[in-house]
Amino acid sequence: MAAAGKRQADAGLVEQAIESARQLPDQPADCRVREHSGVIVGDRLDVALIKTDRALGRANARVIRCADWYDDIKQQDHEERG
Repeated sequence: MAAAGKRQADAGLVEQAIESARQLPDQPADCRVREHSGVIVGDRLDVALIKTDRALGRANARVIRCADWYDDIKQQDHEERG
């Protein structure tokens, strides 16, 4: 009898997890944006380096924003589940 109760409780947790996954908001649109340096043939090397460094900075900032967004979603979900 106790085993049946545990299975029912486990099934309830699975259902909650599935429902929670369905309710996840869409990630911010810029999380899927691909970054390009904008370097073109004929750019001086110092200009190409600056363009590349700026593109890398934008990409890294985006990764941090998207990771923070996801961490916030996970934290909210964890708090809701208690």
